[in-house]
Amino acid sequence: SAQRVLTAIADGAVTVEEHTRRLTAPVKGGAGVLIEALRGLDAEGIAVMDVALRRPTLDDVFLALTGHAAGQRAEARATDSRKELVT
Repeated sequence: SAQRVLTAIADGAVTVEEHTRRLTAPVKGGAGVLIEALRGLDAEGIAVMDVALRRPTLDDVFLALTGHAAGQRAEARATDSRKELVT
């Protein structure tokens, strides 16, 4: 039920960690969307133990723009360079 509520307001896929009972949803709109999510969860009778609004890090933004983590490309170049030296 909580996943359904959050999916309605999310700007992307809702991540569910069943063992910790944690759901994460990317959103646009900041605190206003957080309040909307809490109201939706409350309307469904879902008790919220903790809530947080996290701003994206530079790594999050880089990943969203390029499709890979910031270190992946540098690591790939380093590996390719080592291969060139070995051959």
